[in-house]
Amino acid sequence: MKSIFGVLVWWSFVFPTQAAIVKDSLPRPFSIGIFYGPMPEMANDEQFRWIKEANVDFIQFIGDSLFDFNKDAAIAERRNRHILDLSARHGLRYFVRDPRVKGGEADIAAMVNAYKMHPGLGGYFIVDEPGKDNLDWPANAYKALLKYDPAGTPSVNLFPSFVYPDYEQAYVEAWVRKVGKENLKLLSFDHYPLLANGAFGPAYFKNMDVIRRVGLRYGIATSMYPQSMGIVHAYRRPDSNELRYSAYTALAYGIRNLVWFTYNTPVRQPVERFTNAIIDSLGNKTDLYEPFKKLNAELKQLGKTTEWLDAVEVYHSDTLDGTAGLTLPDNFFWKPVDGHQRMILTQFKDRRTGQSFVMVVNKSLKNKEAFSFHLGSGIRKVDLVSARDGKQYTTRYRRGAVFTDMLLPGEGKLYALKGSW
Repeated sequence: MKSIFGVLVWWSFVFPTQAAIVKDSLPRPFSIGIFYGPMPEMANDEQFRWIKEANVDFIQFIGDSLFDFNKDAAIAERRNRHILDLSARHGLRYFVRDPRVKGGEADIAAMVNAYKMHPGLGGYFIVDEPGKDNLDWPANAYKALLKYDPAGTPSVNLFPSFVYPDYEQAYVEAWVRKVGKENLKLLSFDHYPLLANGAFGPAYFKNMDVIRRVGLRYGIATSMYPQSMGIVHAYRRPDSNELRYSAYTALAYGIRNLVWFTYNTPVRQPVERFTNAIIDSLGNKTDLYEPFKKLNAELKQLGKTTEWLDAVEVYHSDTLDGTAGLTLPDNFFWKPVDGHQRMILTQFKDRRTGQSFVMVVNKSLKNKEAFSFHLGSGIRKVDLVSARDGKQYTTRYRRGAVFTDMLLPGEGKLYALKGSW
């Protein structure tokens, strides 16, 4: 389990240090998942229907009250098949967890053959947050899984950056090398910035930038875990604005795969005590369920466009929250009128056409604000990519005029640009 303690002891401009971007014309599909679905005793049609209605695509992990999921292959297969059946029935996918993933190649082959034809299969859970000195076995398991199911998706999630001071080279790059960039389906990490003391984790954006750059360098889609829970004395429970902020900051950094941590409220944990998540410990919807459902619907509409986009530049208007070194350059073509407003500005490039897009994220967690910009003189048209239906709509913009739009707390808006600058 993931927490602040390591949990369970989880192309117009480029940055000067950024490696060459791998160019291709393939989509990197956008999807939404949950980590920690209904406990086995609550794994029923009603709960799985609610997951689907919340615009979720897959379940990556389900807890186990007996903590024996990883001890007995027969128990694991029986429980996995029950969850796979429920998932298939409700149009979801599930990442199976089976102790044979830690065995030899014959064990992995047997595991894959037990599940790979099931319509509810999303992938294979290997491990959460392997240590930097313990990457060999998950990398070997990853490659063995692909050998027996080339279309499958193995799941390994990396620690956040504050765990290792040499994070990028000795951990993230090391993981890519061990698995092979040609094999790695997703580069995944977790980092929960909403702290119990009301502060914001200062390494969050630097962590996102490392993952963004490494993903671009090797042409690997990226994945992360937005925070939808609290842990007593560690993390605060987010409100609906903070859910929105977590999601849109991830989109601004080019994340393709969001896995909400957590959906159900974990119970009987050996270390942490969790506050209510989207579903409480008794299986009831909390006050976050409806905002969560609405937000996911918006993200999936934008995902129709972002699956083709690379976040080639990401900047902040301020140096708060550990963003020193990530601030907006003076010559950027999308210039805030009010430099004191807190925002993220991302330039995306479409891998098929080279067209530029810009995303603006309101970094306020409390206030709805109007943001105004001076645009490059060559920009002749700005189209809003609608979070309602994913279509592009021409905005009211006259070349050379100030461009203004209103954003909710934590909201991001995506604009397609036409012209030159």
